[in-house]
Amino acid sequence: MSQVTQAFRDHHSELAKQLSDYAASFMQDKSTADPQAFAAFLKNDLVSHAAGEEAELYPIVDELVRAHGKPTDTMRVDHKYIESYVAQIEATAREFAGAAPDKQNALRAKLGKLGLELDALFKVHLAKEEEVYLPLFEQYVSAEAQQRVLDAMHENHGGATMQQIDVRVIPPVQRHALIFKTFEALGSGEKFELVNDHDPKPLYYQFSAERAGEFTWDYQEQGPQVWRVYIGKP
Repeated sequence: MSQVTQAFRDHHSELAKQLSDYAASFMQDKSTADPQAFAAFLKNDLVSHAAGEEAELYPIVDELVRAHGKPTDTMRVDHKYIESYVAQIEATAREFAGAAPDKQNALRAKLGKLGLELDALFKVHLAKEEEVYLPLFEQYVSAEAQQRVLDAMHENHGGATMQQIDVRVIPPVQRHALIFKTFEALGSGEKFELVNDHDPKPLYYQFSAERAGEFTWDYQEQGPQVWRVYIGKP
């Protein structure tokens, strides 16, 4: 790692820490939190840093990406962080389900903080797709090819409307009834996602005994911490 790129990383860390500290001071309702100082930091440090990158660094990086990289790599970094937030929220939700009442307020606050951070990241991620990628996709890809992409996303990755049942946060006595009720409500070719903290093989055997030939069962993830299964109607 060169001294220059290390300087970039060090400055990024310093800016990120200052931003987190300011945000925390207001969230904790500290009387010493200074709104004017916060605004001045954002304008003089954060925005100024962004302007410097756009003027001096990004033109060089544009050429390097064309020659050596992939334009979508930064979006994949977003996805990695989105998945990390989802995993943290899932873990906290499981912890909340088994927590004593005196611990639940702290866990609610943690879920709120994670949710706000994910919300900010996701909004920026969507803006990048909708302001940069989708206009190019619409202008230079035929309508038929666009539809094929959309259909493939829905078919292979569940689409945005697939229902999910996370049984880790559902009382055991309610799980199977909810799962079968959800299954019965499916139309032909539809499916839902089951999430569990162990292999739901007993449920598979129950489906095989009661709905033989009437269901599909496709593992998407098989442990060691999380199992995900798409259950559907052929």
